[in-house]
Amino acid sequence: MKRPNIFPVRLSFVLPLNAEKSVDRFVHAYIVVGEQIAIVDTGAAGYQQGLVDALAALGKSPADVAWIVNTHEHPDHIGGNGFFAERGQPRFTCHAAATRWIEDLGAQSRERPIYGFDKMAGKAIRVARQLQDGDEIDFGGVTLQVIYTPGHSPGSMSLYCPMDGALITADAIQPVGGLPLYADLQQSRASMRRLLSLRGVKTLYCAHSDQPFVGDEIPATIQAGLDYLDRVDAAVKDAVTHLPANAAQEEITRETLLRIGLTPPPVMPITIQSVMSHLRTG
Repeated sequence: MKRPNIFPVRLSFVLPLNAEKSVDRFVHAYIVVGEQIAIVDTGAAGYQQGLVDALAALGKSPADVAWIVNTHEHPDHIGGNGFFAERGQPRFTCHAAATRWIEDLGAQSRERPIYGFDKMAGKAIRVARQLQDGDEIDFGGVTLQVIYTPGHSPGSMSLYCPMDGALITADAIQPVGGLPLYADLQQSRASMRRLLSLRGVKTLYCAHSDQPFVGDEIPATIQAGLDYLDRVDAAVKDAVTHLPANAAQEEITRETLLRIGLTPPPVMPITIQSVMSHLRTG
């Protein structure tokens, strides 16, 4: 049996919601093994032991990591960047549109405020290579192809490994039943449709899914994400219809979240942004 080149690593972390409440979450990072070692995403700050253990199982250490690839700029995907910068000399790379928020964490915190951001995001790093759609990253015998999939964030990208037929989408596919979390509805739709059109994908890796998807699960998962966007869209329009014309964004968001079954409704800046993207025109 052919040895895989991509090794998913589940990283559990605690997500603070406010001063009184936290929830347990997880995110997947990925070790890519070619002649060089790369890590795709590094988790929330303080939760890198799983990656250290997985590297050790491969006979490697953090000092052996040559590349860190960030699929996008959010803290649960970049928080471990500083950990690896302090233990080796990896080159950091991301899509060009993600660079500013990865290099300037203060700007991200101001422009996309979430509770506990500073603790989750860790330390800023300098991006060595800015990627564009269609670029390839060669780790020596193993190549990842860049597929620009904005929507969840301005700098979100997916990565395809032709050798394994593996597609890493991070948060580009909206999880059914999860919080609506995207900066731009139309971009999210377009990105998921693009992913749905890809051929040759044998394994789909989503950052917050317990298991990878294979076979017919792959198009079904992407289509389910698209259908969920339509469900949220219908809920937004119904909420607006039943609210006063001058209803605040917070009230529109609250009523939308209730309509899709999220109780109590988590009204916060990131869900407000998602809901209000359904009301943009043009």
